[in-house]
Amino acid sequence: MRRKAGVLLSVSSLPSKEGIGTLGEGAYAFVDFLAAAGFRVWQVLPLTPTREGNSPYSSVCENALNPLFIDAYDLLRLGLLSEDEIPPASGERVDYASFIPQKDRLLRLAFSRFDRKDPDFVAFEKKGEYRDYAVFSTLSEVNDDKPFYEWADGYDRYDESRVHDFIREHFELYLYHVFTQYIFDVEWKRLKEYANAHGIEIFGDMPIYVAMNSAEVYFHPEMFLFDEDRHPKKVAGVPPDYFNSEGQLWGNPLYDWERMSRNDYAWWRERIRRELNRFDILRIDHFRGLDRFYAIDADAADAKHGTWTKGPGAALFDGLVDLPIVAEDLGYIDESLREMLQKVGFPGMKVYEFGLDADPWSEHKPANYAENVVAYTGTHDNMPFCGYLDAISREEKGTAAKTILIQATVLGVPIAAADHLKGALRIEDADGARVLQELTAPYPADLAAHKEEMHRRVMAIEGLKDTAFAELDSLTLTEIAFETLLRSSARLAMVPMQDLLALGAESRMNTPALVSEENWAWRLNAAYLKKDRISRLREKLQEADRL
Repeated sequence: MRRKAGVLLSVSSLPSKEGIGTLGEGAYAFVDFLAAAGFRVWQVLPLTPTREGNSPYSSVCENALNPLFIDAYDLLRLGLLSEDEIPPASGERVDYASFIPQKDRLLRLAFSRFDRKDPDFVAFEKKGEYRDYAVFSTLSEVNDDKPFYEWADGYDRYDESRVHDFIREHFELYLYHVFTQYIFDVEWKRLKEYANAHGIEIFGDMPIYVAMNSAEVYFHPEMFLFDEDRHPKKVAGVPPDYFNSEGQLWGNPLYDWERMSRNDYAWWRERIRRELNRFDILRIDHFRGLDRFYAIDADAADAKHGTWTKGPGAALFDGLVDLPIVAEDLGYIDESLREMLQKVGFPGMKVYEFGLDADPWSEHKPANYAENVVAYTGTHDNMPFCGYLDAISREEKGTAAKTILIQATVLGVPIAAADHLKGALRIEDADGARVLQELTAPYPADLAAHKEEMHRRVMAIEGLKDTAFAELDSLTLTEIAFETLLRSSARLAMVPMQDLLALGAESRMNTPALVSEENWAWRLNAAYLKKDRISRLREKLQEADRL
């Protein structure tokens, strides 16, 4: 099987002329960048509309598409906007508070000029794929965007006849919300076709849970673990882990898996089918929740005292074979989850940043990766690799740097080729300086001699104190780590754009369990997509046999 490499970059982070990344010119330029550099995969974050906190993992509707990503300049080409009506981008990050009302105004203006009788649009609306989203959004807007359980006049509970009459009364508003999905759908299909034609697969991301205030909960409360008043008995989260010592209290409603099993998990199977039609590869977030999920009392103050409860397990995928699905299996892993992954055959994830400790057997160290994994330097939830190395203590930095050099040596990374190496690797210890000098020397051509020399170099690194490596340059170490990941056995090596550029803490995409305007706001500067960087990346991918 062909080994591939890819880049993780949210659509929101793309360069554009607007205040957020869109499906326009910047997206096509990024595809061109990936193809020219030799990458074969572009991973995006969920495309769903966001709510409070701007997180794509908490949406108003699980299958809907985020109107913020619609390209205003595409609407200009369609004659629905004029250039002077599109405000220029301001700032280097996404300012959601100011941008959301601005984009909403543009989209409504474009809709006011759109031909509702357009045959393609009429057919799209009749198909009804986004009807729940459009209906729920219409109800929500008329009710001042309050959560549905606060809606007046009895609309807090779904009644098909009453809601049908309501939509007839507010049909223009309903059509507007259908329009946003129609335009996104057209733009997305065009972009995906372009990417595929240039050898780039789109790797999507599907959150396991839906938000409490969502179309799914409103229209299908029977799918969730609610009491007789439709209040949640338990809610979702995870126990204390790497990211948070208090655990994470997400608050999402939990599925009633026993009830779902009665129709062979039809809703879930349809959801997976739809997402695999939208993407070439699909990551299921928090996959472990399908084997056993963590249930927390709905009135709990934190996530420390939840209980693990059995989920559907491999039965959810019975009869579904050879699916291009990646299981996000990070965090708490037990034997039950390992057995489920073995049954379904999906690759799990490994994250190099989690393996920067002194444990030589860590499953997150690149030399220990099996073939059936997708390997990352870090994820959207991690501090960028370079920023992480700069933020940890001197002792931790020494251990991490030592690990990076050992892993690179074991996997045959040509350390002498690392950018800025000679000026950046500084070490005070005389023995350490000698070892570093040896690491930059070429290996013998003879295979047996090469293996022996590799072993000798590893032992030389191991023989030094961790703190001897504490002053090594974080940028160079990040570049070495990326090349090491490429040379691992993992079938797919993924790198966030921030790590590809060796950016620091200022480029962090998300800090888990923290609601902040800083989350989901980072954007890529188009100046980083330079031709000299493309040629260097292509050489590295070719050397690692990932082209």
